Amino acid sequence: MAIGQIDRELKKLWDQSGGVATRASLINLAVYCQGQEAMARNTELIARITQDHACRALLICAVPNAAESKVQAWISAHCHMSRAGAKQVCCEQISFLLEGPSRNLIPNIVFSHLDSDLPLYLFWQGEFPDPIDSQLWTWVDRLVFDSNDWQDVCKQLKLLRESLAEAQNRLTLCDLNWTRSLYMRQALSVTFDHPANLAFLPKIEKISIKHAPGYRSTAVLLIGWLASRLGWAGGTPNDGGFDFNKAGGAKARFVLEEQAGSVLSACILEGAGAKFQFTRDTGSEFLHGTVVLPDGHEYHNLLPPGKESIADLLNEELMRGGRHRVYLSSLATAEPLFACAK
Repeated sequence: MAIGQIDRELKKLWDQSGGVATRASLINLAVYCQGQEAMARNTELIARITQDHACRALLICAVPNAAESKVQAWISAHCHMSRAGAKQVCCEQISFLLEGPSRNLIPNIVFSHLDSDLPLYLFWQGEFPDPIDSQLWTWVDRLVFDSNDWQDVCKQLKLLRESLAEAQNRLTLCDLNWTRSLYMRQALSVTFDHPANLAFLPKIEKISIKHAPGYRSTAVLLIGWLASRLGWAGGTPNDGGFDFNKAGGAKARFVLEEQAGSVLSACILEGAGAKFQFTRDTGSEFLHGTVVLPDGHEYHNLLPPGKESIADLLNEELMRGGRHRVYLSSLATAEPLFACAK
């Protein structure tokens, strides 16, 4: 389909529905990926997302190494029965295949096919190009990415910082790698809400984190959150982990261990004879929380573990608002731990 025919074909699509389908859209969701094989995978992802989030979806697939430059487009709809069961609620998907060196077309493709003035969420899969076209961020409200996919975290963070310098007041960064740690962070927060547990928090001397192979960066972001919340400074590498300076000059150590299983299968805090342990066993539907106090008392709790698929992480992110200021402060602490030059 020629790009100039998209609006006409969309109108025809809804005219042919005979009134049994209602078009729904609360946001614009643009997804960028590379490689034709990613188109089918992301169409399935969009189908899942539209079950809970009404949107106009723009799927942009680039094949930069193609022999010739060519742009193709398709339209489709994802329909789900309404709760009343009387009508189908449908969301539009416009797919673009950009072959050859056509990355410079992306801003125009996105901006010219937005649904009214609804917010724009852009899910950029993989690494950002160098340089990033800053025009791309002009209309973006929330930029979604997965830093765990990056080969060079330091370079990507530098690219983002430089290209977003003029858009910071508008654009919110949404890292799915940060979202992976959400339920572990919530479990820790809920546990230390209790005054008896909170009293031991300044006395913590060692924090052990177990992460799945390939997810060390998720654990490092969790370290950034814990250290920034506790006011710990430094972050000197030790044997696979990091040493931090606590207020008053005392030391605290993070120990990282790779272990098959969940992305974050354990977080254990120890100090002053107390132990706070959060573990998720393979196949378990819960985080198991255990608190052991120096007086011999022991408490157990079951906590929600969260889900780990890209669809679930993206769905979680689309349900959340705010500016993610805690993420930014945690990232500032975590960034040097990725071996980024200061």
